[in-house]
Formats: sequence, C-alpha cells, structure tokens
Amino acid sequence: MIRSRLVVTKDTPLAPRGLVTAEHPLGADVGARILMAGGNALDAAVATAFAMTVVEPFMSTIGGSGTAEMFPLGDGLSTALFAWPRVQGDVNVFGPLSVAVPGSVAGLTEALARWGTMELRDVLAPAIVLARDGFVPDWYQALTTAKYVEELSAFPESARTYLRHGRSIHRPATIEYADRVTYPELLRSLEPIARDGADAFYRGAIADALVAHMRETGGLIAKEDLASYRVRIGVPLTSRYRDLDVMWSPGATGGLTALEVLNILGQFPPDRVAWTTPTGLHHRAQAIRHAFLDRFQYLGDPEVVKDAPWERLASADYARALAAEIRRERSADSASPVGGHGSPRASLHFMEGATRPLQHDECTTHVCAVDRQRNMVTLTNTAVSTFGSRMVVPGTGILLNNGMIWFDPEPGKPNSVGPGKRAMVNMVPALVFKRERPYLAVGAPGGRRIISAIPQVIANLADGARSAQVAIETPRVHTEGGALDVDIRVGEKALRELARRGYTLVEREETYAGSFFAKPVAIRIARGGLEAGLDPLRPAAAAGH
Repeated sequence: MIRSRLVVTKDTPLAPRGLVTAEHPLGADVGARILMAGGNALDAAVATAFAMTVVEPFMSTIGGSGTAEMFPLGDGLSTALFAWPRVQGDVNVFGPLSVAVPGSVAGLTEALARWGTMELRDVLAPAIVLARDGFVPDWYQALTTAKYVEELSAFPESARTYLRHGRSIHRPATIEYADRVTYPELLRSLEPIARDGADAFYRGAIADALVAHMRETGGLIAKEDLASYRVRIGVPLTSRYRDLDVMWSPGATGGLTALEVLNILGQFPPDRVAWTTPTGLHHRAQAIRHAFLDRFQYLGDPEVVKDAPWERLASADYARALAAEIRRERSADSASPVGGHGSPRASLHFMEGATRPLQHDECTTHVCAVDRQRNMVTLTNTAVSTFGSRMVVPGTGILLNNGMIWFDPEPGKPNSVGPGKRAMVNMVPALVFKRERPYLAVGAPGGRRIISAIPQVIANLADGARSAQVAIETPRVHTEGGALDVDIRVGEKALRELARRGYTLVEREETYAGSFFAKPVAIRIARGGLEAGLDPLRPAAAAGH
C-alpha cells in the first residue's frame, strides 16, 4: 500500500563566529545576543538556560532537579516515566512527596562563576525581561499545556500561573488575538537571584517560601536541605568512536550507559550498525538493550554505590565481550543476562514492564553553545516530568521538580531512595573532539530515550551523515530490554526482518504532537563555520553571528 508521509527538515546558515541551539527560538536568540555582546559560550548557555525556564516552563525550571523511609508500594508497575513498582497514590510522580532538592540554580551559577566572563545580573537580564514583558506563546506551548490542563487544575497556584484565567490554554500566535504571557511572580524570584546569586534561592526569602509550602503540603524538603546543597563537579567520562573522542557526563547520569552503547557499536564496521539495514538496526537495538540491563542492575549514586563496576562497564574490553555475545545471539529474545548482567533476575520489574509499549515524556530542555574561540558547552536542564511535580510555590512563580520519580521505590537496589542520595538521571550532555580539536556539542530532551538517542546521533555523524541536521533527523530505535520502539521510516522491509528476528515491535511515527525518540540539538564545528542540528518537528532553533 502506498501512503503519504510527513517530511520535515530545518536549514540553518553556517555561523562563522558563534552559535547557540535551544529548544525554543527566544532561548536561542538570548544566547546569540550574549555572544554578540562579548560573552563566551558558558555565558551564553547559562543565559539561555535561565531564559528557557520562562519561555518553556513546562520543560525546565529554576526549581529544577539536581537530585540531591521508603514510599509505600502498591500493586503492579508504574505507568509513569519508569516501570518501577507502583507507589500507592503515585506520590513519587506528582505532588509534594515527589519533589527533590532543586539543583538548577546552584549548578548554573556555579558554572558561570568558574568558567563564565560576565556578571550574573547581566546573564539573567534577558530572562527577567521575558518574565516581565512577556511573550506570545507558540503552538507547542499551547499543545503541551492543553495535555495537562486537568492535572494543573488540581493545583490552584499552578493553574493560576500557567492557565488562561486559571482554566484554559493561553491563545498562541496561530490564533487571532493571541495572548501575551507574563510571569510576574517568577520575575520577583529571578531579580534577587540576579542580585545575590544562589544564596537568594537556597537561604533567602525564596527558600523560606519553598520550605513553608513543603511543610503545609506534607513535602520532604527542610531549610537545612536547601542550605546544605552542594554542586558536584566531576571528571568527565571519555571514550573513542572511530576517529572521535567523546566526553560524557559522569556520575549518576545517562553518560555511562550512552558510552556503553557507543562502545558496543564501535566493535562493528560502520555498515553493520547503519540504520539503513535490518542488521544495523538489530545491532543498535542489542547495544541499547545490553547497556540498559547493566544500568538497571548496577548503577546509582557513585558516592553511595561504590561497588558498581563503573570502570568495567566503560571499558573497550567489556564492549568487545558484549559485541561477541550479540554476534552469537540468533534472535532478539535471547535475553538471558550475559557478561556483566549477573543473575537472570536482574532488573526483573523492568523486564516485566518492557513487554508493554514504553511511555514517553519530553520533559527536559537542552542548550548547546559554541563561541568564537571554539569553547563548547552542552547543558541539560529539567523539571523531570512535563510540568514537574505540578506544584508552584505560592508567591514565587517557581515550578517544583518531581525528581523523586528517578529513584527506584523498592528498597535494597542501587538506585533506591536514600537520605542525601542523588538519583540516577537520564541526561546525556556530550562533547566530541576530532584530532584533539573541538568538533561537536550535542544533547537532548526526551526522558530515558535521551540515553539511546545521543550515541545513535554520534554514530550517524561519524559513519557518514553529511551534516549534524541529517544525523539528528535519521530514524532511531529504543529499547530497555523488551519491546523495541522503531521509527517507521526505516521501511516495511526492515520492520518485517526485525519481527522475523524475534523482536516485539512498537512501530512509532514521529509527528508534531508526539516525540518517541528524544529531541536532540547539536552544534558541529565544520569547515567554514558552525553548523546547527535541530529537532525538525518542535520549535528548536539556532541563532548566532
């Protein structure tokens, strides 16, 4: 049968001096203006990240998670971001018990102090202007808010902040007589942060308001939790794929798992991991499956889970062993754990949950920036789920994260809930070097699909994609041990062959209304200038000079 299909792309001129990519045009413009004013890539990235909390508030927030006895378990598996055992009342998914200690303000201001060149007040000025003077929402904000009108309505302060007259979506630019959205309470929070830095958030009036709201609603965060929060700065993980050196986020992030995926793919010739063949798709799926099994079996906060095989999972020798196992596997359902996966009971609830189609949640924003000196920044900021905990602290305009969802609520696991412990997060900001020179900044929103997306984008670019835009637009796959999500653009022949190999397929069509494979953005340093790669179906944009 012949059917029409949607074909969308984006085209960005090369920027010779500096470039910023973000998930919203207003955010990219903020970063570009910072570069044009003499700021470096870090200044631009931090300014953009703060601006994104205003123009895309459902994806990131200054109350975003930097993750810092047990939840009562119910029956079955959660239908939220993770197939953890269900918690009674889903209290780890939304509401006061879902809120983790916010880390975004601390992380952004610390980065600016260490590596930026501009004052915090100047970097925050664009976000303050956007909150004060407002902007006309686009179709994407209208659509995303429409999906959550009922959920936001359950929290009066959130409804007042994000809904038109507390009841409906703000009219976007595509509707005549569009609304202009302002955030006056958020403005009153951004201004003291611009003046006094992170102390205004973690020790001042904002902290008092946040803690009072937690106390009133039954949340977990106390004043000492905020005052004692510290940013961790670690040594990046490194790996090599073909002729590229990749630097990954360390610790309890998605970096090690994405590194493992790319390491496994690197054990095969380029034509054996290409998306254009069923064999290439099979090898991609198996690399992702093995890496996720290891992730759920072993990983957690490295300062707490010290006996995890961190170095072995990142090693080329381990990747070679897994690649050899993949070559021996005759079908997709050869799922007995091998190599480092330990007991066949490993990640049992994930294996049970993976037989159903995986949920998705876009829930994050990403910024890349490269300046005239070719400093590169890749930065992911998140509310965790879309609209986070769904709670706004009264009088502050600050949406609170739902970072507790990242923890496995079942006790005794590496990623189980614990005091002072940081959860295992999905974010995978990555920097890539070619012949020891800066080459690529890349990252994505998209929940746990970020972890499979970034290595596939890097592999696409290393193995022949002619541009960062093409590398991002290429069809991808995703699995966590069971059903395989596949972009239907791989074609019917490939889908039939994957089914013959034993995969339980979930055929996905990317549209404006849904994202099943994350939404990468990237900047590649190419001959002649800086080249943008953007998700084609959402408002992601690039701006530079």
